[in-house]
Amino acid sequence: MNKKIISLMLVLTLVLTVLVGCGDGKGKDVGNTPENVTEDGAAGSGDEKVKIAIVHKNLGDLGFVDESHIGLNEAKDKLGIEFDYAEIVDISEVEMQLRMFADSEEYDLIIALGADYIDPIIAAAADYPEQKFTLADGVVEGYENIHSIRALDPEQTFLSGVIAGLVTKDERMPLANKENIIGFVGGMDTPVSRSGAAGFMAGAKYVNPEVEFIYNIVGSYTDPGTAKEIAMTAYGRGADVISHNAGGSGLGVFNAAEESNKYVIGSSKASIDPERSLVTSLKRIDLLIYQEIESVQNGTWKPGVTLKGIKDDVCGYDRTGINTEIPQDIIDIAEEVKQQYFDGKFELPQDPDQIDEWTKNNNYEKNK
Repeated sequence: MNKKIISLMLVLTLVLTVLVGCGDGKGKDVGNTPENVTEDGAAGSGDEKVKIAIVHKNLGDLGFVDESHIGLNEAKDKLGIEFDYAEIVDISEVEMQLRMFADSEEYDLIIALGADYIDPIIAAAADYPEQKFTLADGVVEGYENIHSIRALDPEQTFLSGVIAGLVTKDERMPLANKENIIGFVGGMDTPVSRSGAAGFMAGAKYVNPEVEFIYNIVGSYTDPGTAKEIAMTAYGRGADVISHNAGGSGLGVFNAAEESNKYVIGSSKASIDPERSLVTSLKRIDLLIYQEIESVQNGTWKPGVTLKGIKDDVCGYDRTGINTEIPQDIIDIAEEVKQQYFDGKFELPQDPDQIDEWTKNNNYEKNK
């Protein structure tokens, strides 16, 4: 049986097992740009538009997936592209959806969004060597038709950790206590989640070596109930700031912060509590997606691995929509620490197990 027949059989299987969009097998078509759009979004060139497909988990996560669509829609508006998307709940169906998009031969680029999509994208890309694929938030090396784009996860949370480490011991902060304890809630026990926790811990320890941590894993990115229970317990044990990188489960952390009237740090500008959020830990998947699409349009796309962080404005912290007041001297220290990092005075740990040893050799006061 040849490869084309196998591919068509997989497509037929997917049609029966995955409900995507209106059931036409192409995902939900949200591209709605006018005809004859040029590369800068102006009408009149008649050039064929770049078309993108993306596979991800459910929209409405107030995080990673929602932010990817910010980038997609910005590319639609500014670059004149079109895109289809498929929401996949069961990871076993991801490979078939990637094959379905590839088999249509409609797309200039197919994006798989998530580090847990590594195996599906490798399998699909092997059978479609002429199709460009991008893995977002994961790393795949050595394939001629796969480009990996990923934010440096410790850099997403590091500066937020600096701010949390200073806030928790500052008597000027009305919701802080004297316990010197902060928390972190991860979605799954993966390298991505653990490295995010490590960055947050490193930031706090860098400016507050005596701070203690309560670190827990939800076991899911879609279980806000369990996340709330975990966060409520941590607040009850003395934490006055909790950060998370738990995806949709993070909503439970915000609910716990509201009930406990304590500080919280989210991982997306789509999810804040104006009165209790300190900052948002940024991992700008929207910018990564936009730049990836732009590279396809201008002909510079190539396989390999691209990692971006604080220096690229992909990672950092943001206070948009937040009313919580933070003393300017705390923000100034965070910016000074950022400059120290730019100057190469230290590197960041990749796992919470490295924090104790890392703290022995890295300290804000020593590096001033």
